[in-house]
Amino acid sequence: MHLPVFTALISVASAVLIQGPPGPYSVAHKVQSFEDSARWDPLAPADKPEKRRVATSAFIPVKKGNCSDDVVPYMTPITAKAMAGFSASLGFALPDDFFDNLELAFCKVGETCKSRRDASQNKYPVVLFSPGLGGSRHLYGVLARSLASYGYVVLTLDHTYETGVVEFPDGSVVYSVVNATGGLAPSYLESLVETRRADFSFVIDQLQTPDIAAQLVAGTGASIDSAKVFVYGHSLGGATSAATILTDDRVLGGLNFDGAMYGPVPTEGSDKLLVLAGTPVLPQTVFPGVPSWNETYDKHQGPALIVTINGTMHPTFLDAPQLPPIKELLKNPDYTAALQGFLGTIDGDRAGQLTIDIVRTALHSVFEGNKDELCSIEKLGPELDLLKIKGLGCPQE
Repeated sequence: MHLPVFTALISVASAVLIQGPPGPYSVAHKVQSFEDSARWDPLAPADKPEKRRVATSAFIPVKKGNCSDDVVPYMTPITAKAMAGFSASLGFALPDDFFDNLELAFCKVGETCKSRRDASQNKYPVVLFSPGLGGSRHLYGVLARSLASYGYVVLTLDHTYETGVVEFPDGSVVYSVVNATGGLAPSYLESLVETRRADFSFVIDQLQTPDIAAQLVAGTGASIDSAKVFVYGHSLGGATSAATILTDDRVLGGLNFDGAMYGPVPTEGSDKLLVLAGTPVLPQTVFPGVPSWNETYDKHQGPALIVTINGTMHPTFLDAPQLPPIKELLKNPDYTAALQGFLGTIDGDRAGQLTIDIVRTALHSVFEGNKDELCSIEKLGPELDLLKIKGLGCPQE
Protein backbone atom coordinates (compact mmCIF):
# COMPACT_ATOMS: atom_id res chain seq x y z
CA MET A 1 0.00 0.00 0.00
CA HIS A 2 1.26 3.50 -0.87
CA LEU A 3 0.76 4.88 2.61
CA PRO A 4 2.09 8.46 2.12
CA VAL A 5 -0.31 9.04 -0.78
CA PHE A 6 -3.10 7.32 1.12
CA THR A 7 -2.75 9.65 4.09
CA ALA A 8 -2.55 12.74 1.92
CA LEU A 9 -5.77 11.92 0.13
CA ILE A 10 -7.83 11.70 3.31
CA SER A 11 -6.86 15.05 4.77
CA VAL A 12 -9.99 17.13 5.40
CA ALA A 13 -9.49 20.63 4.02
CA SER A 14 -12.75 22.26 5.13
CA ALA A 15 -15.42 21.74 7.75
CA VAL A 16 -17.56 18.65 7.23
CA LEU A 17 -20.74 18.15 9.24
CA ILE A 18 -21.33 14.48 10.04
CA GLN A 19 -24.85 13.28 9.27
CA GLY A 20 -27.34 13.62 12.12
CA PRO A 21 -28.58 10.74 14.30
CA PRO A 22 -31.21 8.31 12.97
CA GLY A 23 -33.57 8.02 15.94
CA PRO A 24 -36.75 9.90 16.87
CA TYR A 25 -34.98 12.18 19.39
CA SER A 26 -32.56 15.04 19.01
CA VAL A 27 -29.48 14.76 21.22
CA ALA A 28 -27.84 17.21 23.61
CA HIS A 29 -24.19 16.86 24.57
CA LYS A 30 -22.25 17.63 27.73
CA VAL A 31 -18.70 16.95 28.89
CA GLN A 32 -18.40 16.09 32.57
CA SER A 33 -15.54 14.85 34.72
CA PHE A 34 -15.74 13.20 38.12
CA GLU A 35 -13.10 12.73 40.81
CA ASP A 36 -13.16 9.65 43.01
CA SER A 37 -11.97 10.90 46.39
CA ALA A 38 -11.92 7.33 47.72
CA ARG A 39 -9.52 5.93 45.11
CA TRP A 40 -5.91 6.67 44.30
CA ASP A 41 -5.19 6.40 40.60
CA PRO A 42 -3.22 3.14 40.11
CA LEU A 43 -1.75 4.41 36.82
CA ALA A 44 -0.60 7.84 37.99
CA PRO A 45 3.17 8.44 38.27
CA ALA A 46 4.55 7.13 41.56
CA ASP A 47 6.11 10.50 42.36
CA LYS A 48 2.86 12.37 41.63
CA PRO A 49 0.02 10.42 43.24
CA GLU A 50 -3.48 11.68 42.59
CA LYS A 51 -7.08 10.69 43.05
CA ARG A 52 -8.68 8.92 40.14
CA ARG A 53 -10.47 11.22 37.67
CA VAL A 54 -12.83 10.10 34.92
CA ALA A 55 -13.79 12.23 31.92
CA THR A 56 -17.11 11.50 30.23
CA SER A 57 -19.23 12.68 27.34
CA ALA A 58 -22.97 12.59 27.99
CA PHE A 59 -25.40 12.19 25.08
CA ILE A 60 -28.90 13.11 26.23
CA PRO A 61 -32.13 12.56 24.25
CA VAL A 62 -34.31 15.60 23.65
CA LYS A 63 -37.70 15.73 21.99
CA LYS A 64 -37.40 16.99 18.43
CA GLY A 65 -38.63 20.51 17.83
CA ASN A 66 -37.50 21.67 21.27
CA CYS A 67 -34.06 22.91 20.29
CA SER A 68 -31.74 24.57 17.82
CA ASP A 69 -28.49 23.12 16.54
CA ASP A 70 -25.20 23.52 18.36
CA VAL A 71 -22.36 22.52 16.02
CA VAL A 72 -19.20 21.35 17.82
CA PRO A 73 -15.89 19.81 16.72
CA TYR A 74 -15.84 16.03 16.47
CA MET A 75 -12.67 16.23 18.58
CA THR A 76 -10.65 19.00 20.18
CA PRO A 77 -7.29 19.69 18.46
CA ILE A 78 -5.12 17.96 21.08
CA THR A 79 -7.22 14.80 21.07
CA ALA A 80 -7.60 14.90 17.29
CA LYS A 81 -3.84 14.88 16.75
CA ALA A 82 -3.29 12.13 19.32
CA MET A 83 -6.00 9.90 17.86
CA ALA A 84 -4.71 10.37 14.32
CA GLY A 85 -1.41 9.01 15.60
CA PHE A 86 -3.22 6.24 17.48
CA SER A 87 -4.68 4.98 14.20
CA ALA A 88 -1.32 3.45 13.33
CA SER A 89 -1.84 0.90 16.13
CA LEU A 90 -5.01 -0.21 14.33
CA GLY A 91 -3.09 -0.93 11.16
CA PHE A 92 -3.50 2.25 9.12
CA ALA A 93 -2.06 5.75 9.36
CA LEU A 94 -4.01 9.01 9.27
CA PRO A 95 -2.64 12.52 8.77
CA ASP A 96 -2.36 14.59 11.95
CA ASP A 97 -5.16 16.91 10.82
CA PHE A 98 -7.59 14.17 9.78
CA PHE A 99 -10.14 14.82 12.55
CA ASP A 100 -9.63 18.60 12.75
CA ASN A 101 -12.50 19.77 10.54
CA LEU A 102 -15.12 17.15 11.29
CA GLU A 103 -18.17 18.46 13.16
CA LEU A 104 -21.22 17.11 14.98
CA ALA A 105 -24.56 18.85 15.50
CA PHE A 106 -26.28 18.63 18.87
CA CYS A 107 -29.31 20.16 20.51
CA LYS A 108 -28.26 23.39 22.19
CA VAL A 109 -28.43 22.95 25.96
CA GLY A 110 -30.55 25.61 27.65
CA GLU A 111 -33.00 25.88 24.76
CA THR A 112 -34.23 22.33 24.92
CA CYS A 113 -37.03 22.51 27.43
CA LYS A 114 -39.57 25.18 26.48
CA SER A 115 -42.21 24.09 28.95
CA ARG A 116 -42.41 23.61 32.71
CA ARG A 117 -43.40 19.97 32.51
CA ASP A 118 -41.91 17.67 35.09
CA ALA A 119 -38.76 16.14 33.64
CA SER A 120 -39.84 12.79 35.08
CA GLN A 121 -42.11 12.58 32.02
CA ASN A 122 -38.88 12.35 30.01
CA LYS A 123 -37.03 9.77 32.11
CA TYR A 124 -34.45 7.74 30.23
CA PRO A 125 -32.39 4.61 31.00
CA VAL A 126 -28.60 4.87 31.23
CA VAL A 127 -26.06 3.21 28.95
CA LEU A 128 -22.32 3.43 29.68
CA PHE A 129 -19.63 2.80 27.07
CA SER A 130 -15.92 1.95 27.38
CA PRO A 131 -13.54 2.27 24.38
CA GLY A 132 -10.76 0.00 23.18
CA LEU A 133 -7.26 -0.05 24.64
CA GLY A 134 -5.67 3.38 24.23
CA GLY A 135 -8.64 4.69 22.28
CA SER A 136 -10.50 7.90 23.07
CA ARG A 137 -14.20 8.02 23.81
CA HIS A 138 -14.38 10.58 20.98
CA LEU A 139 -13.69 7.83 18.42
CA TYR A 140 -17.20 6.54 19.19
CA GLY A 141 -19.14 9.81 19.41
CA VAL A 142 -21.20 9.28 16.26
CA LEU A 143 -22.34 5.87 17.48
CA ALA A 144 -23.10 7.18 20.98
CA ARG A 145 -25.16 10.04 19.56
CA SER A 146 -27.07 7.57 17.39
CA LEU A 147 -27.90 5.35 20.37
CA ALA A 148 -29.01 8.33 22.46
CA SER A 149 -31.39 9.38 19.68
CA TYR A 150 -33.47 6.30 20.48
CA GLY A 151 -34.18 7.44 24.04
CA TYR A 152 -31.16 6.55 26.19
CA VAL A 153 -28.79 8.71 28.21
CA VAL A 154 -25.43 7.48 26.93
CA LEU A 155 -22.15 8.19 28.72
CA THR A 156 -18.85 7.39 27.03
CA LEU A 157 -15.79 7.19 29.27
CA ASP A 158 -12.09 7.82 28.89
CA HIS A 159 -9.76 5.88 31.18
CA THR A 160 -7.14 8.24 32.53
CA TYR A 161 -3.47 7.37 31.91
CA GLU A 162 -4.57 4.58 29.54
CA THR A 163 -6.54 6.51 26.91
CA GLY A 164 -4.02 8.11 24.54
CA VAL A 165 -4.88 11.58 25.79
CA VAL A 166 -7.62 12.83 28.12
CA GLU A 167 -8.63 16.49 28.18
CA PHE A 168 -10.53 17.54 31.29
CA PRO A 169 -13.00 20.45 31.43
CA ASP A 170 -10.61 22.40 33.70
CA GLY A 171 -8.06 22.47 30.87
CA SER A 172 -5.71 19.82 32.27
CA VAL A 173 -4.40 17.19 29.87
CA VAL A 174 -3.24 13.67 30.78
CA TYR A 175 -1.34 11.44 28.36
CA SER A 176 -1.23 7.65 28.41
CA VAL A 177 1.47 5.74 30.27
CA VAL A 178 0.38 2.45 28.68
CA ASN A 179 1.87 1.01 25.50
CA ALA A 180 -1.26 0.28 23.50
CA THR A 181 0.54 -1.13 20.45
CA GLY A 182 0.72 -4.70 21.75
CA GLY A 183 2.91 -7.03 23.75
CA LEU A 184 1.08 -6.51 27.05
CA ALA A 185 0.79 -9.53 29.33
CA PRO A 186 -2.72 -10.87 30.00
CA SER A 187 -2.25 -10.20 33.72
CA TYR A 188 -1.52 -6.53 33.00
CA LEU A 189 -4.52 -6.22 30.70
CA GLU A 190 -6.65 -7.76 33.44
CA SER A 191 -5.40 -5.08 35.82
CA LEU A 192 -6.46 -2.43 33.29
CA VAL A 193 -9.89 -4.05 33.05
CA GLU A 194 -10.18 -3.88 36.84
CA THR A 195 -9.32 -0.17 36.82
CA ARG A 196 -11.82 0.45 34.03
CA ARG A 197 -14.48 -1.58 35.82
CA ALA A 198 -14.02 0.59 38.90
CA ASP A 199 -14.42 3.65 36.65
CA PHE A 200 -17.76 2.30 35.42
CA SER A 201 -19.04 1.66 38.94
CA PHE A 202 -17.84 5.04 40.18
CA VAL A 203 -19.69 6.85 37.38
CA ILE A 204 -22.82 4.85 38.20
CA ASP A 205 -22.41 6.06 41.80
CA GLN A 206 -22.49 9.62 40.50
CA LEU A 207 -25.54 9.04 38.34
CA GLN A 208 -27.39 7.62 41.34
CA THR A 209 -26.63 10.76 43.34
CA PRO A 210 -29.70 12.95 42.65
CA ASP A 211 -27.97 16.35 42.68
CA ILE A 212 -25.18 15.19 40.36
CA ALA A 213 -27.58 13.47 37.97
CA ALA A 214 -29.81 16.54 37.85
CA GLN A 215 -26.84 18.78 37.09
CA LEU A 216 -25.71 16.51 34.27
CA VAL A 217 -29.01 16.76 32.41
CA ALA A 218 -29.88 20.35 33.41
CA GLY A 219 -31.32 22.33 30.51
CA THR A 220 -32.33 19.26 28.51
CA GLY A 221 -35.79 18.49 29.91
CA ALA A 222 -34.59 14.96 30.66
CA SER A 223 -34.03 12.96 33.81
CA ILE A 224 -32.08 9.78 34.44
CA ASP A 225 -33.66 6.45 35.31
CA SER A 226 -30.76 5.20 37.40
CA ALA A 227 -32.52 1.89 38.11
CA LYS A 228 -31.98 0.95 34.46
CA VAL A 229 -28.26 0.67 33.72
CA PHE A 230 -26.52 -1.22 30.91
CA VAL A 231 -22.84 -1.30 29.94
CA TYR A 232 -21.12 -2.04 26.66
CA GLY A 233 -17.77 -1.53 25.04
CA HIS A 234 -15.42 -2.26 22.18
CA SER A 235 -12.33 -4.44 22.42
CA LEU A 236 -10.90 -4.03 25.95
CA GLY A 237 -13.99 -1.96 26.69
CA GLY A 238 -16.07 -5.02 25.90
CA ALA A 239 -14.10 -7.05 28.43
CA THR A 240 -14.64 -4.19 30.89
CA SER A 241 -18.39 -4.41 30.37
CA ALA A 242 -18.38 -8.15 30.99
CA ALA A 243 -16.39 -7.68 34.20
CA THR A 244 -18.81 -5.01 35.40
CA ILE A 245 -21.92 -7.17 35.12
CA LEU A 246 -20.25 -9.63 37.49
CA THR A 247 -19.25 -7.12 40.15
CA ASP A 248 -21.92 -4.39 40.09
CA ASP A 249 -25.45 -5.46 41.02
CA ARG A 250 -26.91 -2.24 39.62
CA VAL A 251 -25.97 -3.18 36.06
CA LEU A 252 -28.63 -5.26 34.31
CA GLY A 253 -26.55 -6.56 31.43
CA GLY A 254 -23.54 -6.05 29.20
CA LEU A 255 -22.33 -6.30 25.62
CA ASN A 256 -18.85 -6.92 24.27
CA PHE A 257 -18.05 -5.78 20.73
CA ASP A 258 -15.14 -7.83 19.43
CA GLY A 259 -13.09 -7.90 22.62
CA ALA A 260 -10.95 -10.71 24.03
CA MET A 261 -12.23 -11.85 27.42
CA TYR A 262 -9.90 -10.47 30.07
CA GLY A 263 -11.18 -10.26 33.63
CA PRO A 264 -13.22 -12.51 35.93
CA VAL A 265 -16.28 -13.32 33.80
CA PRO A 266 -14.68 -16.07 31.65
CA THR A 267 -13.82 -18.12 34.74
CA GLU A 268 -16.55 -17.13 37.21
CA GLY A 269 -19.56 -16.52 34.99
CA SER A 270 -22.52 -14.25 35.73
CA ASP A 271 -26.30 -14.57 35.88
CA LYS A 272 -26.94 -11.41 33.82
CA LEU A 273 -27.34 -11.00 30.09
CA LEU A 274 -24.04 -11.11 28.19
CA VAL A 275 -24.00 -10.43 24.46
CA LEU A 276 -20.81 -11.22 22.53
CA ALA A 277 -20.92 -9.58 19.09
CA GLY A 278 -18.05 -9.25 16.68
CA THR A 279 -16.17 -10.26 13.58
CA PRO A 280 -16.59 -13.78 12.18
CA VAL A 281 -13.04 -14.71 13.21
CA LEU A 282 -13.16 -13.79 16.90
CA PRO A 283 -15.16 -16.74 18.28
CA GLN A 284 -12.51 -19.07 16.83
CA THR A 285 -9.55 -16.91 17.84
CA VAL A 286 -7.37 -18.16 20.68
CA PHE A 287 -5.28 -15.62 22.57
CA PRO A 288 -2.52 -17.22 24.69
CA GLY A 289 -3.55 -17.30 28.33
CA VAL A 290 -6.99 -15.81 27.61
CA PRO A 291 -10.30 -17.75 27.63
CA SER A 292 -12.09 -17.82 24.28
CA TRP A 293 -15.58 -16.57 23.64
CA ASN A 294 -16.80 -20.15 23.51
CA GLU A 295 -15.26 -20.90 26.91
CA THR A 296 -16.80 -17.72 28.31
CA TYR A 297 -20.20 -18.64 26.91
CA ASP A 298 -20.04 -22.16 28.34
CA LYS A 299 -19.14 -20.84 31.80
CA HIS A 300 -21.77 -18.11 31.80
CA GLN A 301 -24.68 -18.88 34.11
CA GLY A 302 -27.18 -16.37 32.77
CA PRO A 303 -28.63 -15.57 29.36
CA ALA A 304 -25.96 -15.23 26.69
CA LEU A 305 -25.45 -15.24 22.96
CA ILE A 306 -22.66 -15.07 20.40
CA VAL A 307 -23.43 -13.25 17.17
CA THR A 308 -21.07 -12.34 14.34
CA ILE A 309 -21.37 -9.69 11.63
CA ASN A 310 -20.05 -10.65 8.23
CA GLY A 311 -17.87 -8.15 6.41
CA THR A 312 -16.50 -6.60 9.61
CA MET A 313 -13.00 -6.11 10.96
CA HIS A 314 -11.98 -5.07 14.48
CA PRO A 315 -12.05 -1.29 13.73
CA THR A 316 -15.50 -1.57 12.12
CA PHE A 317 -17.01 -0.91 15.55
CA LEU A 318 -15.55 2.60 15.78
CA ASP A 319 -17.09 5.65 14.11
CA ALA A 320 -14.46 5.43 11.37
CA PRO A 321 -16.53 3.63 8.69
CA GLN A 322 -19.19 6.36 8.95
CA LEU A 323 -16.88 9.36 8.71
CA PRO A 324 -17.33 11.35 5.46
CA PRO A 325 -13.65 11.42 4.37
CA ILE A 326 -13.37 7.65 4.83
CA LYS A 327 -16.57 7.09 2.86
CA GLU A 328 -15.29 9.37 0.12
CA LEU A 329 -11.97 7.56 -0.11
CA LEU A 330 -13.76 4.23 -0.46
CA LYS A 331 -15.11 5.49 -3.78
CA ASN A 332 -11.57 5.63 -5.15
CA PRO A 333 -10.85 2.19 -6.65
CA ASP A 334 -7.12 2.67 -6.07
CA TYR A 335 -7.65 2.61 -2.30
CA THR A 336 -10.86 0.65 -1.76
CA ALA A 337 -9.20 -2.71 -1.16
CA ALA A 338 -6.57 -1.30 1.18
CA LEU A 339 -9.12 0.53 3.31
CA GLN A 340 -11.51 -2.42 3.40
CA GLY A 341 -8.63 -4.50 4.68
CA PHE A 342 -8.75 -2.38 7.84
CA LEU A 343 -12.42 -1.46 8.18
CA GLY A 344 -14.15 -4.40 6.50
CA THR A 345 -16.19 -4.78 3.35
CA ILE A 346 -19.50 -3.88 4.97
CA ASP A 347 -20.92 -0.47 4.07
CA GLY A 348 -19.97 2.07 6.74
CA ASP A 349 -23.47 3.38 7.40
CA ARG A 350 -24.79 -0.16 7.49
CA ALA A 351 -22.10 -1.12 10.00
CA GLY A 352 -23.12 1.76 12.24
CA GLN A 353 -26.79 0.87 11.96
CA LEU A 354 -26.19 -2.78 12.85
CA THR A 355 -23.93 -1.85 15.76
CA ILE A 356 -26.65 0.32 17.27
CA ASP A 357 -29.43 -2.14 16.43
CA ILE A 358 -27.59 -4.93 18.26
CA VAL A 359 -27.22 -2.72 21.34
CA ARG A 360 -30.88 -1.69 21.19
CA THR A 361 -31.97 -5.31 20.94
CA ALA A 362 -30.06 -6.09 24.13
CA LEU A 363 -31.54 -3.01 25.82
CA HIS A 364 -35.07 -4.05 24.93
CA SER A 365 -34.39 -7.35 26.67
CA VAL A 366 -33.00 -6.00 29.95
CA PHE A 367 -35.11 -2.84 30.23
CA GLU A 368 -38.42 -4.02 28.77
CA GLY A 369 -38.28 -7.79 29.13
CA ASN A 370 -38.51 -8.30 25.36
CA LYS A 371 -36.46 -11.45 24.82
CA ASP A 372 -37.97 -12.36 21.47
CA GLU A 373 -35.83 -9.81 19.65
CA LEU A 374 -32.64 -11.47 20.89
CA CYS A 375 -33.97 -14.88 19.89
CA SER A 376 -34.49 -13.57 16.37
CA ILE A 377 -31.51 -11.21 16.24
CA GLU A 378 -30.59 -12.50 12.77
CA LYS A 379 -33.67 -10.65 11.48
CA LEU A 380 -31.68 -7.42 11.87
CA GLY A 381 -29.97 -8.32 8.61
CA PRO A 382 -28.42 -11.03 6.46
CA GLU A 383 -24.97 -9.98 7.68
CA LEU A 384 -25.64 -11.52 11.11
CA ASP A 385 -24.97 -15.11 12.13
CA LEU A 386 -26.27 -16.27 15.52
CA LEU A 387 -23.80 -18.92 16.63
CA LYS A 388 -25.02 -19.69 20.13
CA ILE A 389 -27.81 -18.59 22.45
CA LYS A 390 -29.05 -19.74 25.86
CA GLY A 391 -31.06 -18.70 28.89
CA LEU A 392 -33.69 -16.73 26.98
CA GLY A 393 -36.26 -19.44 26.33
CA CYS A 394 -35.73 -19.28 22.58
CA PRO A 395 -37.07 -22.10 20.38
CA GLN A 396 -33.59 -22.83 19.02
CA GLU A 397 -32.00 -23.39 22.45
